Amino acid sequence: MAGLVLVTCIDVVGRYLFDSPLGGAFELTQVLLGALVFVALPLTTAAGAHVEVDLLVPLLPQAMVRVLGWLGGIVTAAVLLYFAFRLIILTQGHLAVGTRTAALGLPMWVLGVIGVASCCISAVIAMARRPT
Repeated sequence: MAGLVLVTCIDVVGRYLFDSPLGGAFELTQVLLGALVFVALPLTTAAGAHVEVDLLVPLLPQAMVRVLGWLGGIVTAAVLLYFAFRLIILTQGHLAVGTRTAALGLPMWVLGVIGVASCCISAVIAMARRPT
């Protein structure tokens, strides 16, 4: 987050005060924003802050709510592991071809590794969380 703020501030100050914007700022912002989403995923999972629809939960017995909570954790973990699997395939492709960003030449596989790690950590957290 601090990196995004720093890049934006340097770009804006350079652009408007010195008529010299930060080269590659747009691309760097895109990469940092993607990394921020992946890094925040385990924190969101640990906090139980994913979007949920719980219209019927108040009407269900507590035992059923617990079962649905465990089932939700299992489904969440399965989806996150599927995302990790697909990101592994994508990352291997980027690594094999040597894909880099257009302006700065940053290797794309690094973002894929961050995504894979994030999804795997989030899946473990989803399975370990105790439903309320």
